[in-house]
Amino acid sequence: MKNKLIALGLIVLILGGAAGIHFRIPIIVAGVCVGLALLAGVSGLRMVVTRTAVIATSDSLDANKEYHTGLSAQLYGVLFLMLSVPLGAFGVAYWLHGGDPPGALVEPLVRSPLVSGLAIGAAGTMIGLYGLTRLVPGNETFTETRVRRGRRRVAGACFVGLGLAIATVGVVRATAPGTLTTLRDAGIARVLELAE
Repeated sequence: MKNKLIALGLIVLILGGAAGIHFRIPIIVAGVCVGLALLAGVSGLRMVVTRTAVIATSDSLDANKEYHTGLSAQLYGVLFLMLSVPLGAFGVAYWLHGGDPPGALVEPLVRSPLVSGLAIGAAGTMIGLYGLTRLVPGNETFTETRVRRGRRRVAGACFVGLGLAIATVGVVRATAPGTLTTLRDAGIARVLELAE
């Protein structure tokens, strides 16, 4: 019953946030985003400390769950903590600037190699951490969801590889931004050479 109430509360929060965006009511959007960020942060911290995590695998009120313990639960905790940062930042930005933030705020963040590189690196890290949650736990974690070991291993390896690639791009963007442009130009020149 408690899990159903929590799921129902989350659905109401998300619908409230959607209504706030649709009707352009910044305080509702900010409140929902910051509330979700706090919930994600507290949940993530609890997962790290207690080394247990119960993860619903669908959006229904009676979803199948994965029961993580040990390292895999802590990995999920770190994921939740990382997710809380952009959620909270979006809520605060929406409160300050509405749904249309000024170009003077957004453009420098996108153009900054350090900021954009860190954002790309964080996204890659999150994808890689999710892949590890497929590889680290044993079969008992997935008894309710009945995900087979082979499928988990392949998916986990793909997510870890993709996460590492994206995180590497982020690190290169942050530390040596000209390298990516040089590689892109060299790749385009090579493709044009082969086309001729």
